[in-house]
Amino acid sequence: MDMVELAMDAISDYGYWALGVSLVILAPEALMPFAGFLAHEGLLNLWLSILAGSLGGTLGSALIYLLARRAGEGRMRDLVRRHGRWVLVRESDLDRVLGVYARRGDWIVAGGRMIPTVRSLVSIPAGLLPMPWGRFLGLTFLGTFAWNSFLGGAGYALGAHWSALKPYLGVYGALMMAIVLLVLGIFVIRRLLEQGIKGQ
Repeated sequence: MDMVELAMDAISDYGYWALGVSLVILAPEALMPFAGFLAHEGLLNLWLSILAGSLGGTLGSALIYLLARRAGEGRMRDLVRRHGRWVLVRESDLDRVLGVYARRGDWIVAGGRMIPTVRSLVSIPAGLLPMPWGRFLGLTFLGTFAWNSFLGGAGYALGAHWSALKPYLGVYGALMMAIVLLVLGIFVIRRLLEQGIKGQ
């Protein structure tokens, strides 16, 4: 039995608390459609499920934010200066990322909650800047609530067929991962080419 199945059993037995705690560490795509199904069956309230899941997801993101904030921009810059060449990251890359966050951070923090993999990563530059704590929590909750509403609502609408949503979410997650890997691949190739030119 994997963690998702254990979480589903816990949600069936303990309801909203188990849902919120599970979504501190697990992806909402794995559990919110199931919570929507339970709401369809009258075992949970849909909106309370969405609220519990969103609070749990926000807490998980907040923990990553706090770790990044504790590390601080200075420590991160020092790490990049000393070891960045091994992962092809320069201090100018960190400047670029933080610059984008300074200009578009609100949109990225809220919208990133709907993208697998990215959802955890967006908390790091937000913590390094740092984005004000209250704004970070508000935007994170807003984006998480919107995505959980879609997932929970879809599970509710599908009823007993909620698991039919899984293949579509799998394709969506795979597509987002492919885009992230493509961008990362382009970055690595460009950086290797730059280093090759400088080495000649």
